[in-house]
Amino acid sequence: MINNPKQPQLKIIPLGGSSMVNKNMFVYECGKDIVIVDCGIGFPESEQLGVDVVIPDINYLKNKLDKIRGIVITHGHEDHFGALPYLLKDLGNPPIFASKLVRGLIQVKLEEFNLLKGAQINQIDPEDNSFSLGQFEFTPFRVNHSVPDSLGFFIRTPLGNLVHVSDFKFDWTPVDGKFFDVAKLVKLTSQAPVRCLLSDCLGATSRGYTKSERFIQHSFEHELDRAPGQIFISTVSSNISRIQQAINAALKYGRKVAFLGLSIERNAEVAQNLGYLKIPPGTIVNSRTVHKYADNQLLIIIAGSYGQENSALSRLAEGSHRLISLKPGAVVVFSADPIPGVYDQVGRVIDKLTEKGARVVYSEIQENLHVSGHGSQGDLSLLAALVRPNHFVPIGGNPRHMRAYTNLIAKMNFDKNKILELSSGDGIVITPNQIKVKKLISLSNIFVDGSQVGDVGAVVLRDRQILSEEGIFVIIVKKDKNGKFKKSVNIVSRGFVYMAISEQLIKKAEKLVQEVIEDKKTSSWNSVRTRIEKRIADFLYRKTQRNPMVVVVLVD
Repeated sequence: MINNPKQPQLKIIPLGGSSMVNKNMFVYECGKDIVIVDCGIGFPESEQLGVDVVIPDINYLKNKLDKIRGIVITHGHEDHFGALPYLLKDLGNPPIFASKLVRGLIQVKLEEFNLLKGAQINQIDPEDNSFSLGQFEFTPFRVNHSVPDSLGFFIRTPLGNLVHVSDFKFDWTPVDGKFFDVAKLVKLTSQAPVRCLLSDCLGATSRGYTKSERFIQHSFEHELDRAPGQIFISTVSSNISRIQQAINAALKYGRKVAFLGLSIERNAEVAQNLGYLKIPPGTIVNSRTVHKYADNQLLIIIAGSYGQENSALSRLAEGSHRLISLKPGAVVVFSADPIPGVYDQVGRVIDKLTEKGARVVYSEIQENLHVSGHGSQGDLSLLAALVRPNHFVPIGGNPRHMRAYTNLIAKMNFDKNKILELSSGDGIVITPNQIKVKKLISLSNIFVDGSQVGDVGAVVLRDRQILSEEGIFVIIVKKDKNGKFKKSVNIVSRGFVYMAISEQLIKKAEKLVQEVIEDKKTSSWNSVRTRIEKRIADFLYRKTQRNPMVVVVLVD
């Protein structure tokens, strides 16, 4: 039985949740050993006001830090490694394992948070042999994605072999010239059967095969050919392949290149130093000198493709960037599809750019500006056929993508009962005789708000929601030097009703407050405050059908 405590078990638990695209983090636990695969951020929903990022819930690990043997990172996107600065210390600062480019990106990220000193970041060479972490033996193999140096893993465990492939596609003309290492994967899986394949499923609703990254090159060249003056290209700062293609297009049309935005400048510098960006000398100009060049002499690669507040692109759209101003007729190219949670903010940036006279080019109005890094149905089927596991676990997608993956794999004559879809808190439990889904943990969203981690809870978000929709109604009650309540009351309203046209409402509210403080039955401040809040809230709702936040303040 699966619950027999004497029977050896292997657990696989997604701590970032299992029915979402981002916040990727998987715990592999067997006996006294734990290995973490990925440690990524998520992005807040529109109603999660003021939240910067969302990170995985690691409560499950807090009493097991001595078991953690390492953190293995699959590739260089923030939703797979971006939570390291927030969680590394809480995880006991275990060693990190990543490919050469990803190691460089992690170093930059940790240095930004003053966490690089003491961090153990080991480089994985996918051409080398395996490395062991406790009872787990990891053998890396190259996969294609929208960022170079992406890896999949063949994992040997005491309870059988597993294959973990997060974000991938099969690209036979990759920008960096490095293919999905099919030969290595087939050799590994033919030597020993695979009990379980954890596979990216985000493209399971898309037919055919995902296009090669090289298709983007023609789109960039087309826009440069048409641009008489300023041209900006915005993409994800870690998408080194896309940055290389933009540089190639600039070189073809005789333009120099400037980077705007700290994240994109740092990542480009790392990639160039490690040899992942091929840039002829004299191509890159310092962002502080862009004003010295004619508009048709530059291509500007700018951060902020997700419409992030205070990003370089957002400040350009607002007209507040200190180094450059947008001119009428400028071309702005978005080469990144917005992910869930950022559609509205991307739309706002596009609207502001358009109002300033720019011609904005994005995927809704023109194809081939973004090629997905995720495999479509053909790619997913091919991986399944190469690995031929006993069980499948779709990861990295929403419920609709998981169900589409299940239907796709079932059509290949695999047993549908062995395709395991996970819900939040679910994990995979593997014993010598079976593999099952089991509810293992309870997960919460952990919010990062400025420098605060985890301090923004449901109550704070609810208050922010009320403030954004209903406004605030502040009542100031005073005491004299003898400690008695004064009859005079001050009221301040923000975001509720326009004070100048609501004189009668304010006067009535003042009168109600005075009645409460004159009532001799309620002398303690807590009692007075509670009665005022309730009475005024009821009154305002009756008069306006709105529920502003009522705050009562005592001034001695």
